[in-house]
Amino acid sequence: MPDGDSGSEWTEHLDELRRRIITVLVIFAIASGVAFWRSEAIVFFLMNPVSRLGLKLYTFAPTEKFLTYLEISIWTGVVIALPFAMLQIGVFIWPGLRDKERAYAAAALSVIPVLFAGGSALAYLYLSPIVMRFFLSFAGNDSVDSLWGLREYLKILFDIMLASGLVFQTPLVMLSLFAAGVTTPQKVSRFRPHIALVIFFIAGVLTPPDVISQLALGIPLYLLFELSLLLGRLIRRKPKD
Repeated sequence: MPDGDSGSEWTEHLDELRRRIITVLVIFAIASGVAFWRSEAIVFFLMNPVSRLGLKLYTFAPTEKFLTYLEISIWTGVVIALPFAMLQIGVFIWPGLRDKERAYAAAALSVIPVLFAGGSALAYLYLSPIVMRFFLSFAGNDSVDSLWGLREYLKILFDIMLASGLVFQTPLVMLSLFAAGVTTPQKVSRFRPHIALVIFFIAGVLTPPDVISQLALGIPLYLLFELSLLLGRLIRRKPKD
């Protein structure tokens, strides 16, 4: 009888997980469909960093504009569905967590989308104009004229926004390590020069291959690292080692 009960509970868990996955997929499909319907408005918004520089974007194949709009719609659907997916994950694992684990899970699931949105917004408003202005100034140094393609521009913009959104998760990772007792802010601060090198190496890997965009991402990321140390000290409230 216990084996039968275990099998029944496992089946119920699988059914619940299937329902939650279907819910997220439905939200993704609806969001992508609406995004494709409003794709021109979304592209107009995404072109703002280059529009302010007086640039005009081009397509170089009959299908390029359609495929670009389709990709934008899919990514928009992913971005909209992601918070719902995290909520579904939280609700699914909630019953099996202890009180302390629930507090950490609730904080993480709440903070991750906010940090990602903040990093992406910083990239859109601050980093991308710097990168585009650099490329524009570089393109005018000789007699070669540059035609900026819509798809390539959006790829660079998405790469910068995605990289910035991901690296903005650094404070959450560090605070999790501090809270779990794996390390302390005082110990981490001793390796500040090495961590700074790692930060700018990561910024170089995640951004387009130019110094401007690497610095534009690396500097805010290093400031986040320093903020994480400060918050870690406030949370732990312990004297230095």
